Parts: sequence; C-alpha cells; structure tokens
Amino acid sequence: LTYRSTVMSLSQERFWKCVLYAGLLGITDTGLRRFGQLLRLGAPSQGVAALLRLLLLHAPFAIWAIRGPLSSQGSTRDDRGWSDSATKSWIWKWIAANVFGHTRIVLSEEWRQVGEVEKRRWIDRHYVIGMHPHGLLPLGAILNGLTWAGGVLSGVTASGATLPEPDNPGQGLHQRWFRHMRLRAAVASGACGLFPVFYEMFTKLGAFECTKPFIRDRLREDKDVAIFPGGAQESEYAIPGRYVAYVKRHKGFVRLALEERRDILPMWTFGDEAIIPQMAKTPECIRALQRILKEVTGLLVPPTLSGLPRFGPLTLVTGVPVSLEDLWPASVGGEVSESAVDEGHRRYMEAMKKLFDSNKSLVPGGHGGGNIEFL
Repeated sequence: LTYRSTVMSLSQERFWKCVLYAGLLGITDTGLRRFGQLLRLGAPSQGVAALLRLLLLHAPFAIWAIRGPLSSQGSTRDDRGWSDSATKSWIWKWIAANVFGHTRIVLSEEWRQVGEVEKRRWIDRHYVIGMHPHGLLPLGAILNGLTWAGGVLSGVTASGATLPEPDNPGQGLHQRWFRHMRLRAAVASGACGLFPVFYEMFTKLGAFECTKPFIRDRLREDKDVAIFPGGAQESEYAIPGRYVAYVKRHKGFVRLALEERRDILPMWTFGDEAIIPQMAKTPECIRALQRILKEVTGLLVPPTLSGLPRFGPLTLVTGVPVSLEDLWPASVGGEVSESAVDEGHRRYMEAMKKLFDSNKSLVPGGHGGGNIEFL
C-alpha cells in the first residue's frame, strides 16, 4: 500500500484497504471478547455484547473509513486535505509549550557565509526537501516544519544571529525566508491514510502518500515536498545520543529532484532521535515481523521500546540548498544518468554532515558531542 513506484488503481487500493480494515476489526473484536471472558464480567448475553461491539466499534470505524480514506474526497494521493487553519491550531502550540518546552525552526549557521547574490538565487526557488532523522514519530519535524508551533522560518540562525530578510516576503509559514515556499510532506500511507487520528492529523497538515507520481505532481504545482529519505527504517536507530541518516543506498529522492529540475534543501531536527528510544539490538524475530508489517503499512511496527519517552527541546535546522543545476536534464522529466544521481547523492550527504556539524553545539539539548552516521 505504500512506497509504490507505480500507481495502484483506486479500486485496487480501496479493496486492499478494506481487507486491512476487516482484519484489524476482526482482531480487535476477538481481543475484546477474550478480554471480557478473562475478566468474567457479569454478563450481558452474547447478543447484547455483539450489539455493543457493533455500535461502539464496527459502525463508527466503518463510517470513518467510508467518509475518510475510502472516499474520493478523502484521498491521500494529493494534498487536498491541507488546511491553513489546522497548521495554526492551538493544539500544536499547546504541545510545543507544555510537552517539549522548546520547539523552533531556524537557519543553519552556514547561511551567515552565504553572499547576497547567492542568497537571492535561493530565496525564490522551490525544493525537494530532505528531512532527518525520522525517529519513531518525527514530532519535531511536524511541529516545526508543518505547523506554526515553532514560529516562522525567518532570518534567525541556530546561534541567535539575525540575518537580513528578503524584501517583499510572503505570508506563509516559511515565506519570510523562502518567499514562495508551500511545504507539503510525502509520508508512508500507514501514517497518512490508514488509521484514525493519523489520517486527520497528516492530511490536514498537507501530507500525502510517498509514491513517486504523487510527489512529482505536487512538485509540478510549484510546491515544495519534504521527504524522509531514510524512511521508516531510519526510526530503528532512534536512540538518544545517536544521529543516523539511513541514506547511503537511498538515492531515489535525488533522482526525482534531478528529473524535476529541483535543488535539494537539507533539514535536520535535533531532538527527534530521542523522543521514543528504541532498542540498540532488536531480536531477529521482531525484525522479521517489522519487515513484513513495514511492507504493508510503511511503518516500523511493532516498536522495540528501550525506555520512557523523552520530551527534550526540538530544533529544526534549515541548511543551505544543495545545488544540482549543473546535473539537471535539458527538460523536466528528462533522462538522468546514474553518474549524475551518484554525484547529487554525494553532495547531499556532504551538505547534511556540514549542517549537522555547524549547528550541533548551538541548539539546546546537549548534542554538541554527537556525530552524524550515514548508514
């Protein structure tokens, strides 16, 4: 259902989602019945118990699915669900203030070395955005990148220095610096389209399924698309004090950027790696189950928790764009050579390391001794 290189027909997609939902409801229903039997709850008849499960579980879920991810209006193939008011909701600001205490989106210190001519080159372009780390749930990237909870992207760097902002900025979340940016996010269908709460949250914030044709269409609408190149597999390394970019063999996002004649904008969220700590060594039987479920949902489930959640500061740092212009094909959608992809990928990893090293000591959370790992 996710990470497809080709588009599944809508009828096929709905069929397989129905199969998944039927299976989930069946498992949940069986679990509730067994739980009631174990507790020996004093007892409505089997008919009454079945009616209660129908009214309180099956019917609400069916209504949600039919009106949401199974409907044409609720499709997660594009960003039609995006809502400006949802990005400004008090919920995100409450979470930022009361759960994490500090959430902020800033510029990398590297921007202080960028000349005015080069800055003018970058501020009006649209980008493919590479985001790291994934974390089990990248709340820092969500709060700071897709909502107003972390403030707006302005001329403030990680050290607190203030750079002159461009003239005539837009009114959007990132448009005080990138004047035409309209950020959307390509995520696994398990996050944006399969489950209640996740579906509402991600679609309202502009997320859609991480399938190449869907990403390409958004880029051709002059929107900026954030991608987690490490995917759900990167969340396996969500361990406090470990900073992993699972990207050595992942080059599809670079090829896409080249084909669409876009540069890549690197971003790193300090703190996302530690929110829900994972086991350093996952048992092989769990890894096998995770691989199977990842193919279905795009998520790394079940998680292998190694401790309680940590709610430290979350700082999203925006790097200097990686220039790919000399590697672009002659026209949008043109053929791209393997050597161009390899070179673009090399530049991206180099830029991500520079971003990390330039800012790790400047953001709150004690990241100064960390080193980025490319796996």
